Amino acid sequence: MRLRPFFLVLATAALAGCVMPRSVSSLGEVEKASEAGRITLVPVTAATLPAAAQATAGFPAEFTAAGPVAYEAIGPGDMLKLTIWEGGAPTVFTTGSGDLGEIAVDEAGRIYVPFAGTVAVAGRTIPQAREAITARLRSIIRNPQVDLRAASPRSKLVSVQGNAGKAGTYPIERGRTRLGELLGEVAPELKNPEMLDVTVRRGGQAASVRMADVLRDPALDIALQPGDSIILNEVVQHVTVLGAAGAQGQVRIAKRAYNVTDVLGQARGLDENAADPRAIFLVRAEPGQASPVVYQFEMRRPETVALASRFIVRDGDVVMISNAPFTQTRKALSALTQTLGTARSAITVVP
Repeated sequence: MRLRPFFLVLATAALAGCVMPRSVSSLGEVEKASEAGRITLVPVTAATLPAAAQATAGFPAEFTAAGPVAYEAIGPGDMLKLTIWEGGAPTVFTTGSGDLGEIAVDEAGRIYVPFAGTVAVAGRTIPQAREAITARLRSIIRNPQVDLRAASPRSKLVSVQGNAGKAGTYPIERGRTRLGELLGEVAPELKNPEMLDVTVRRGGQAASVRMADVLRDPALDIALQPGDSIILNEVVQHVTVLGAAGAQGQVRIAKRAYNVTDVLGQARGLDENAADPRAIFLVRAEPGQASPVVYQFEMRRPETVALASRFIVRDGDVVMISNAPFTQTRKALSALTQTLGTARSAITVVP
């Protein structure tokens, strides 16, 4: 029987610490922090609703004004395959034909043809260049037949980098003269164009738009230019949800106009058994402010619910859902009941 007082003391000590800790601050604690100047508490109203971030500006005028490239024109650096046949005797080439293989167009836009010298081909199409070579050979070869083909178009290349399904270097050619056509090749399995940044670097300038904008706005489907670099970057942003939500953790921002209502929906809403609808907070570190700004949503008011659907979240925001006062009391009572049960069992087993 001497052990019974010991268990009674143990049970009493457990009862003294039965209050359960909260996962986030309560409404009263947030208000006290505001009064102490540690935070700036802003009840969300139509007047305090932050302005949405500006939409992507788009491409500069220099990009949109550039017309399609004459992709059929030969340029410096292109590789051409040249074969020449002779139609009579005597022949200049030993076998009656000259397979000259691949010939590079030099920086001056010329190629060298045996017995004919240099021929300017830059700016000409393949048929035009073929005719120029044939005309030069007529004074040397009887009835020359010239076969000229594009082997490797290196003068009109664009590069694709980043989160592309098919990164690499691509020539500007038929069916691939505009940005949208190229993106259709390099990102064929795009799941969320709203969250894919498309950056174009050209002539020392760089500008970015979202893939969804390119698909929607014909003015952003710019003509590709030789030397363009296209960089695709998936935009990965998150909002953290804490407290009495259906699910806590990080919620990925799925679109530019992702709002507080979207976040709560993704977090499976408020916990109806625990959440305090007066105390839904969004914590944000505003640039230039020493203390964080805490926006308060009073979700019992329909107008505030409507404002939540217009409140655009940002990467790094924290949505905090406080417990209702009765929830803390219920937790304490639950802990008290469990402790009493433990103490009662302990007393029972002592002889």
